[in-house]
Amino acid sequence: MADPMTMSRLKAYRRNASAIEDIKAELSGKYVADSISVCTPPSYTPHSTRIDGFLPSGDTLSLLCEQARLEREQRSVEEFIKGIEDYQTRRMFVLKFIKGKTYLQIAMQVSGGRMSESGVRMKIQRYLQEK
Repeated sequence: MADPMTMSRLKAYRRNASAIEDIKAELSGKYVADSISVCTPPSYTPHSTRIDGFLPSGDTLSLLCEQARLEREQRSVEEFIKGIEDYQTRRMFVLKFIKGKTYLQIAMQVSGGRMSESGVRMKIQRYLQEK
């Protein structure tokens, strides 16, 4: 059974996205590629083969593991939000946790000002309590 979705997991979405980008930038410096010339039997004609991958180190492995963990958490949050049936509620979650909007911005965008920022906050909190 999956862990229940919490406000802290949802709020971590944008931080995790930033951390993933940082890890990718760090890993890009550890990625190497080279070409070698080889001969294969029976013709023994030379041809080039490309070899590429990460430099072997414990640091690289731990970065790859951390990236995979963060990406799994990102997918979990995205799937949770996609599973919200009510369009307005789902849109509130996308705007708040994926796009990083404030409750006031969400209220203006979703209801054109008919809903207050506390109304948006309460709707999100109630939905999480129900799940």
